[in-house]
Amino acid sequence: MPGYRRPLANLAFEFCRRLVAGDLGDTDNCDTVWKILADEVVLRIFEGVLDEEESVGESDQDFSVETIVAFLAECAEAFEPSVDDDEDEAEFAGTFESHGPSSPHTATHMSSTFASPLLSRVQNDVYPDAGSSRSQSLHPSDDFFENPNSNSSRMVANRSYPIQALSALISIFSQLCFTPHAPPADYDYVLAYILRVFESLTLLPVKGKSVRVRLVTLQFLMRLRADRDHRLYFSDTGYDPEAQVISLSALINRVGLSENADAPPPPTLDAVSELRKARARARIPPSERDMMPSRDRGGRLSQSFSRNATSRSRSRVGGPVLAGSVPRSRTRTALWRVPEQLLFSVDTVDTPSEILGTYDPSGPDGVVVLPISEYLSTLLTILESEKSWDILSYVLCHLPIQLANKHLFCGPKSRVVISKILTILCLGVLEGGTFARSIERWPLGIKIRDAHGLCYHTLSVLVSYKGYFDIKQRHSLVEVFLGGLSGQPATIMCCLNALSVSVFELQPSVIRYLSSILEKLSQIMSNPDMAVHILSFLSIVGSHPPLYSNFVENDYKMVFGVALQYLQHHNRMTRADSPDSPMKSWALSQHVRILSYHLVYVWFLAVKLPDRPKYLRYITRQLLLANEGNDQVDDPTEVCFDWLARYTYASADPRPANSLLQDIVINSTSATEGQGISRSLADTATSEKTWLLGNSIVTIRALRKLGWIELLSRRPSGYTKFLGRLENVPLVGPGDVDPDMFTIPAVHLMDREFSQAHRPDADEDGKEEDRGEQRHLVHDLLGRPQTNQEEPHRPDPLAGYVWSRTAPSQRRKDVAIDPSFFALQLSSYPDRLGPSNVRMLVDSAAVPKFTANLDRMPVIDTHKVGIMYVAPGQATEIEILRNTHGSPAYTTFLEGIGRLINLRGQIDVYAGGLNPDEDGEYAYAWWDDIGQILYHTATMMPSHPHDEHSTFKKRHIGNDFVRIVWNDSGMPYRFDTLATQFQFVNIVIEPHSVGHISAYSSSFHETEYFKVVVQRADGMIEFAPVGHYKLVSAENLPLLVRQLSLLADWFAYVFSRTDGDTLRVDVRTNWQERLSAIRRFKDQQIKASGSDTKENGSVVDSVDDKGQKDGILAQEAFRDFTSSF
Repeated sequence: MPGYRRPLANLAFEFCRRLVAGDLGDTDNCDTVWKILADEVVLRIFEGVLDEEESVGESDQDFSVETIVAFLAECAEAFEPSVDDDEDEAEFAGTFESHGPSSPHTATHMSSTFASPLLSRVQNDVYPDAGSSRSQSLHPSDDFFENPNSNSSRMVANRSYPIQALSALISIFSQLCFTPHAPPADYDYVLAYILRVFESLTLLPVKGKSVRVRLVTLQFLMRLRADRDHRLYFSDTGYDPEAQVISLSALINRVGLSENADAPPPPTLDAVSELRKARARARIPPSERDMMPSRDRGGRLSQSFSRNATSRSRSRVGGPVLAGSVPRSRTRTALWRVPEQLLFSVDTVDTPSEILGTYDPSGPDGVVVLPISEYLSTLLTILESEKSWDILSYVLCHLPIQLANKHLFCGPKSRVVISKILTILCLGVLEGGTFARSIERWPLGIKIRDAHGLCYHTLSVLVSYKGYFDIKQRHSLVEVFLGGLSGQPATIMCCLNALSVSVFELQPSVIRYLSSILEKLSQIMSNPDMAVHILSFLSIVGSHPPLYSNFVENDYKMVFGVALQYLQHHNRMTRADSPDSPMKSWALSQHVRILSYHLVYVWFLAVKLPDRPKYLRYITRQLLLANEGNDQVDDPTEVCFDWLARYTYASADPRPANSLLQDIVINSTSATEGQGISRSLADTATSEKTWLLGNSIVTIRALRKLGWIELLSRRPSGYTKFLGRLENVPLVGPGDVDPDMFTIPAVHLMDREFSQAHRPDADEDGKEEDRGEQRHLVHDLLGRPQTNQEEPHRPDPLAGYVWSRTAPSQRRKDVAIDPSFFALQLSSYPDRLGPSNVRMLVDSAAVPKFTANLDRMPVIDTHKVGIMYVAPGQATEIEILRNTHGSPAYTTFLEGIGRLINLRGQIDVYAGGLNPDEDGEYAYAWWDDIGQILYHTATMMPSHPHDEHSTFKKRHIGNDFVRIVWNDSGMPYRFDTLATQFQFVNIVIEPHSVGHISAYSSSFHETEYFKVVVQRADGMIEFAPVGHYKLVSAENLPLLVRQLSLLADWFAYVFSRTDGDTLRVDVRTNWQERLSAIRRFKDQQIKASGSDTKENGSVVDSVDDKGQKDGILAQEAFRDFTSSF
């Protein structure tokens, strides 16, 4: 075959040389000739014919591979006069439309210039629609947006010879790299030409004379990716999985075919033509003008074509007006749009190269790798000094998703260039920066700030490259995000999302600028769309104590001010109660309101206990201002005041737990010991009375143990129990009637915990010795540790840990109590202590039933979240749910997201419906003072043999509003993979680079960073602080995902309660439900008494009545309880 193939290739090469020289006229419709040339180069390279051997036959017109490649590179760099002379009417990619029949000159040009029957037949085989129909521009179909990156939609019409030469170079590179071939005769020879062609491609975006050629080159280069084995491939179907390119392109009006309707009317055709010719003559030196071949775009444009092209022009910036010409007022057509249609074809896509990689972990002396650093240097040059907005905008819109493929940029040289890119962008977008100031022409409506706005998306990805930067550069990165908070709304949200990740990844830098960030956030708090990202960021910061360890009073007040500022905004909008309310999402508004109160709770707990009272006055006033205009404070505010009364003077838990002391004092009768028998009031107490004090239910019980009392205070924010002994009661020792044996704890402890079998032959001395040992043991348990003993390791005061049969609130933590705590819990706050606000229930028959129901209401927020592992190649819910283990990285993630608890015997732990007999004995959970998350982990639940469809697992995970999906499948995770009606949010964690082989690897290099994507149900507005995606280190991944799952479950709950954001209903928390229950019980008791008067018959005005008379702010004096307690 070479004997027949080579003459045809030589003929094609000669034809191309003549075409470039201008001897053949039109250059547009010769794709097949250039394709033959590219295929011939590939075949010769794989045949291993050296250039020296080829040069022997060059005299017989058998051209060498080097000659052809050099010719193609030179052609691609050439000036493209048919396009570049007429920038005003440039047509490209998605801007093509059908303009009717082409001119006869264009239709017949190919047959008249090259009459080879063989070439014509080959052309018809490769492009069946070649000919006159190909000279018509392609018209987009109705499903134009369905697959914008499909390789099947490549454009092959009207391409000048520089574009055709570039397409040939791309074809050579892609075939050598990606298309499977028989083993080449010489691998080094093949690699040498791959590097040679790649070098030419990387130089074209900066050295090419045609903007369109440079753009097409970037279209190819910016779609290159590397898998987890650093093997290169061309990305097609998964090029933009999160639609980030589309979103960024929309910010600069580069999506779809819509034109600027507000553009002024175009001038006449003659004026435009004269202006175009004059500009072309002025731009080209006379010497080059004389040497330029006489040709156009394959024939003169018809008048209808020119008018259509003119009227559809996209945008234009006014330039110099030549004498005698019409002032320039048309818009200029963009050279690229989304969805794109590529002017080249790659036969093998999404398939990793078998012969070439981008990085060799074994070191520089290993295999030959592609010099990606050269490509990065090209991008650096473009970012530094590019003059064309088409080129710069394309790079800014496509660079973030390519940088997200971290395996593509692992080499040491790439590290250096990426560091320079960071410096250029940071310095360029800071105030007074020079980025994009070299652009010569800006489209209508686009300004330099739009270019800066796109830069922030690239910088947010560069956070994951922190290992490439020194500490000064990391500080600069956070400083840039701080500066972006003064930008446009899209820029602000991008910077907030980047800062949310920087909290973990760039902690020292965030600490450095956190006060300035808070000050800026307090200035931009406005609508829910912005507020949800601000509050999410502050919630994440509040969950990370090292960040605010150096906070001062003003810093805390700024945080409280940001949260409470939105409450004022929300209440103003809801009071309007108008259909024209600016709240475009009621669910989002409700979510942000809940998040605002949550933020107050989180940050108030972050304040040291002695310092908390000084913030009460500020918080109280802001809460009342948020209710200004209302007759009374709303329920969330009332709950907030009650919560503040609980935690201002103590860090005690919101619910009590049974203690050994309680068991001894109340349940010491041996008849019920260990039998779980409920004790009646007569068995445990001699009397009991209950009072209604404001929003609290206070019960006092006189226990049968002489002098002992039990006091219970139930409030909306929690349940407090006091157990004490009245010291005014005489102490009765052993030998008297009803002795108080509790004063001798050793007796009780020996009877309950330390009974031992004695030897039958033991004498009295032995018994005394045994009792002495027991007394020492009791002393060791009850007494303080000796000073010379090493103090045990103290647990994390915030996270702590849980034992079996204990509640999350009973973790070991630092607990401090101020005496004011007792007074507040027994007071009628927020009502004043007066006859109208204190009521003793004479008939207490209804109390036990009410308190039993109230105690079943959680005193913290409870959440349940599913976790699933998707193994390599898995795609269906059955095989996913039946997994019983995951990769090492997945297991490490589970260990960090929560604490492992034993479900058996738990008394007060929110188990999320798990049954240890059916769903496994262990689960992961996380908690703090105000909430708990129980994780339904599929791999920890048993896969029963009789449950082939994993129904036991699905009944829990399928009912969760939020699911965390660890996706090692190597394929995109479909949102509806798990068939369930509760399809709201998926938090998908997957490698940032594709690949199956290394899914179970524990290599640090492969598991260093992961990609986090939040999938939302239709109708859900964006709420998560991750944007399109975020790259997070394995170390910080559990911390961020835990906060995401908490925020997501709140919003999903609100979204569900509002019926998919279609109902305007108030979403209530557990504390609000407890408040409503107490109020209902109080109203029932008042109604049952038949009067609101007291024994003396007088009616006393309540504080609430006075608040109505003087306005809501009149309550400030008594709402601030720090002045009285």
